[in-house]
Amino acid sequence: MKTSYIQKFIFDELPIKGSLVVLDDCWQVIAAQRQYPEGLQQLLGELLAANVLLTNNLKLNGKVICQIQDNPAFKLVVSECSHDGLVRATAKFVAQSETLVEYADYLKDGHLVVSIDSKADGQLYQSIIAFNGNNIGDILNNYMLQSEQLKSWFLISYTPERVVGFMLQQLPDTHNHFNDEIERVFMLANTLTHAELAHDKLEQLLVKLFNEDNVVLLPAHPVEFACSCSHQRVAEVLRSLGSDELKAMILEQGNISVDCDYCNAEYKFSAKELELFVLQLSLDELPAISEQIN
Repeated sequence: MKTSYIQKFIFDELPIKGSLVVLDDCWQVIAAQRQYPEGLQQLLGELLAANVLLTNNLKLNGKVICQIQDNPAFKLVVSECSHDGLVRATAKFVAQSETLVEYADYLKDGHLVVSIDSKADGQLYQSIIAFNGNNIGDILNNYMLQSEQLKSWFLISYTPERVVGFMLQQLPDTHNHFNDEIERVFMLANTLTHAELAHDKLEQLLVKLFNEDNVVLLPAHPVEFACSCSHQRVAEVLRSLGSDELKAMILEQGNISVDCDYCNAEYKFSAKELELFVLQLSLDELPAISEQIN
């Protein structure tokens, strides 16, 4: 049974909308891909929940990629979410043999890069967000507060088995008719606890928080783990290395295998296949016949 989903809600009489994402089964699949340190796994889970909330908040045909970079405690933490709710995530790290790195230590250095990959225009839009907070939700809240965007608020609750994220966002209020009401709603949202978010259904949360308001629930949509890797995609990556690099690989290793960081799928390439890639690259580098004649 699939148990991961995202559900939106809107305030019928106020310019405010929100979303709740619950990651159960798809998160368990991702967390089981490799043995992560406890703090790093929490960071990955929170990042994925934030990724889904950010993606679902956009009118987008494409995907949003969230990466945490320039942190000495790990090589990379990355998640992806497509407009149709397909997600994947992984982290690359060096095992810490001497001391166990706590969750808070992973937030001391680095920055969050949010990339919007739009199929509509083929462009990649990026935002770089400084690490300024005690968790991913706080980091996004501080970023939204400092930027001149519409008022937004995030809260993310993590357990090893389940990650739940909550987002509230103001809609345009051209003539500032609803300033006081918007402030009231966001103050109430700030009373939401991690425990309530982790255990209560969305309907219960909305009644607890906003019982004076008419809040309309929209249909829930599934969130599913899916990896876009394939033998052809890996082959394209290998060809992009160039003929010199491929020749070196053939000499050193002969047959090679490549593991997907997201789903652990193994793709094997024989020395003959690699030699064919080298031949194709050599042919691509030849000048066109018309150029040779001229």
